[in-house]
Amino acid sequence: MPKVWCTTLGCDKNLVDSEALLGRFAGRGVEFCADPGGADIWVLNTCGFIEAARSDSLDAVRELVEAKDGRILAVCGCWSQEHGDMIRERFPGVDVVAGVGMFDEVVAACLGQTPGPRDPEDGDAFPRAAPIVTDPMSAPYTGLEDRPLLTPGHVAFVKIGEGCNFSCSFCRIPLIRGRQKSRSVAEIGAEVSGLVERGVTEVQLVSQNTSDYGRDTGEGLLDLVAALDRVAGLRRIRLFYLYPGVVTADDLMRLLDVPKVVPYLDLPVQHASPRLLKAMRRPGGERSSPDFFRRLRAHRPDLVLRSTALLGFPGEEEEDVALLADFLAEVEFDHLGTYRYSPEPGTDSWDMPDRVPAEVILDREAVIQGLQEDISLGRQERRLGKSFEVLIDRVVTSPQDLADDGLEAVLVSLGEGAGTVQDVPVADGHRDALPLAVGRSYHFGYDVDGVVLMPAGNVRPGSYVQARFTAVTAADVWARPTSASAQARRL
Repeated sequence: MPKVWCTTLGCDKNLVDSEALLGRFAGRGVEFCADPGGADIWVLNTCGFIEAARSDSLDAVRELVEAKDGRILAVCGCWSQEHGDMIRERFPGVDVVAGVGMFDEVVAACLGQTPGPRDPEDGDAFPRAAPIVTDPMSAPYTGLEDRPLLTPGHVAFVKIGEGCNFSCSFCRIPLIRGRQKSRSVAEIGAEVSGLVERGVTEVQLVSQNTSDYGRDTGEGLLDLVAALDRVAGLRRIRLFYLYPGVVTADDLMRLLDVPKVVPYLDLPVQHASPRLLKAMRRPGGERSSPDFFRRLRAHRPDLVLRSTALLGFPGEEEEDVALLADFLAEVEFDHLGTYRYSPEPGTDSWDMPDRVPAEVILDREAVIQGLQEDISLGRQERRLGKSFEVLIDRVVTSPQDLADDGLEAVLVSLGEGAGTVQDVPVADGHRDALPLAVGRSYHFGYDVDGVVLMPAGNVRPGSYVQARFTAVTAADVWARPTSASAQARRL
């Protein structure tokens, strides 16, 4: 049987789609191959969220077409959901073009079971399929417990719904993914139970709008989390993409009271200017005020808060950015991602006047990022000298991997950063650090935040280790194990 390789652009929700597709391939006996050179089928799962993402998708298709060398190439995902015809016309070397969630159709086409238009000159060559695009609401998200994980084997993203009922004026997601469709508690519970049986101990719950989960089914997020809390062997439940302004502080506090929910919430605010939030059609008001976040931290003083801010929305002025800066200084998010406004066709902001020049957006973003770096560093410094449980994601053993993973630069920054004990190995190209354990305390989401680095000793990926934070930067931590045992403790 052939082997399949897949590369994913865009968000963690797209990563789940790639895993679901690979799971369908596995069900047909097609093995996942991490090395593209050893694969017979290549899959590119694209992103089409903003223009920069579409440009990255275009470049990736071009590179893969040039390098495919007789392999079957399938292009799927958000970008091809909307631009399948263009991809087929512009890149005849693409064999299969599909949209969102067309897992079974892509597998059938790649295995030659879906007839498509042939070029007479190709003879018996693989039939290049016409675009396979249907309503994303029909995408099947069942059977995901058996999917190959593109994350370490102990952590998994779990998609709890598809689409979004909101119509933020800058966002194309509802145009691409459709309206919200929540998966059932029973279905997600079965998926998580299956994942835990395979060794997963942390799940990161994701969707377009997690706080809206169950609105269409009559179930609720607390129902889901309570059910997952009962899964034996699961240790961490992490929540992403909760809209402040939709979910109440009381609701969030009830979620945080569930034992396996880590005190970490991702609450994208996008901005703090009431005028801009109204133009963005983002929920705001009291539920996204500093008081809202103060209530959460009063309930859980150990709470970590993550958010995002959008700079350069049409009509944004310096006083709006000042409001955002004041808001960030008051709330003190632990982690903040920023991104620049991109005018997107089909959205209500597409033809709004008063566009902000690109160079002005860059300057404003730099100001906000600089402020946030100081805030994040301050939050990190409060943890110095304290011990936390760290989940080990991987162990780095070679200087080459140390360089390839960007960890040399992290070690240099930690060696120059704040610390109670400056014991970060920086000599001889950081080879003194090897073997190096790379993990996360509850403060850090997988693949979105910083990492905790420590001497590996005899730890293995998937183990939980008590470690004391001895040096920090705004993003990362150097720690020393404090427990004699580095083995994972099963619940």
